[in-house]
Amino acid sequence: MNKIFINETIALATKFCGQEYVEKVTLLRNERERILHNIWRDDVFPEKFEPYPKEAFYRDIDFDTAIHYARKCLDETKYLKFLYNVAESAINYGELSRAENLLKQITDHFEKFADRELLSEAHFKLGNVTFLKNNYKDADAEFTKSLQYYKDVQNPRALAMVTNAKGVLKIHLNQIEQGISLFNEAIKLSQQTHDEETLANAYMNLGNAYAVKENWDKAMQIYEYALKVPSLKEQKVNLTYIFLNLAIANKFKNDMVQAKANLKKSFDLIEETKNKYQKGLAYLFEADLHYIDNDLASATAFVTSAFSIFSEIGDRLSVAESYKIMGMINRKNREYEIALSFFENSRRINEELSNFLNMGETLVEMGLLYEETGDSTNALKAMKLASDYFKKIEADERIRTVFKHIDRLSGKN
Repeated sequence: MNKIFINETIALATKFCGQEYVEKVTLLRNERERILHNIWRDDVFPEKFEPYPKEAFYRDIDFDTAIHYARKCLDETKYLKFLYNVAESAINYGELSRAENLLKQITDHFEKFADRELLSEAHFKLGNVTFLKNNYKDADAEFTKSLQYYKDVQNPRALAMVTNAKGVLKIHLNQIEQGISLFNEAIKLSQQTHDEETLANAYMNLGNAYAVKENWDKAMQIYEYALKVPSLKEQKVNLTYIFLNLAIANKFKNDMVQAKANLKKSFDLIEETKNKYQKGLAYLFEADLHYIDNDLASATAFVTSAFSIFSEIGDRLSVAESYKIMGMINRKNREYEIALSFFENSRRINEELSNFLNMGETLVEMGLLYEETGDSTNALKAMKLASDYFKKIEADERIRTVFKHIDRLSGKN
């Protein structure tokens, strides 16, 4: 567990409960560590207790103690607001399981004490959390519950926010055109309500939808619309995503200088926000750039760091993407058997999550591996399967690229 997250949790509890809370928790911490230090002496414990597990153990206790003692000093209304604020912090630091548990306390265990607006926000955040963990059915259910509560309190931002979120779900369910339609609707709704945060996010998501179809010019044009949203500089999480997506578009447009410049902008913002999930995405793209530059040692360092983050968060889709890049690195190192095992891991996870875009991309990389090893039969088979997946999402540019590989392997070029 991130130490900064623990400190922020205690700081939030102090803000809600006052100085007496700090004194109580500090006293408990000191006494706890004194007792555990004596228990964990080398002459008592049968096996040397490594520092990292001990530190992790302390942090878990600190977190649970912070939540427990806040409950003792706050009434239900203030306690639920405290839980919601801690959940927001947990999402930022990639502690998705903790965020999910805190939000479910609000929506399930303390529902009768929560006002409708807090319930709508909690369900919306739960939708975001379950989405990041690739549980799209539950995410859709949470967004629907959120919208119902928003209607009860007549929040004018609600419809745009949920429409935008459901658009993202459609993209991940391979329904690209439906996603595009929902994003356009969310843009209009957020413009009507002057909701610049949702507007910027909807523009970004619309750009991402065109990126899936590999229409990079259109995607970049829409990212530029997002950059023109007046309050975007204050929306640091949205701004980070936009710079990351611009960097990816720059790469596919073969503008590596601008790709690296936009990636640096995203890293600078992540340094401010400490957003763990975005750090994982930035590491993944950094690995890709080092792979292109043939700096395979650096590519490996960044992709394994990204893999660690996504494994901890529970984002299986990004884990699959990490496996794909590990496979590419090992293929370039001519470690073909290892590379193939990584590609197969990526393929299996993408099959489980029914992600047609990532499945197609992984199959293309597998096809290139088979071609390098002289197995033209399996290379052709992989490329044809990739084209089938790209057809399902109408990714026309990707289909054209794959057919160039198929023509070459078939001896037509």
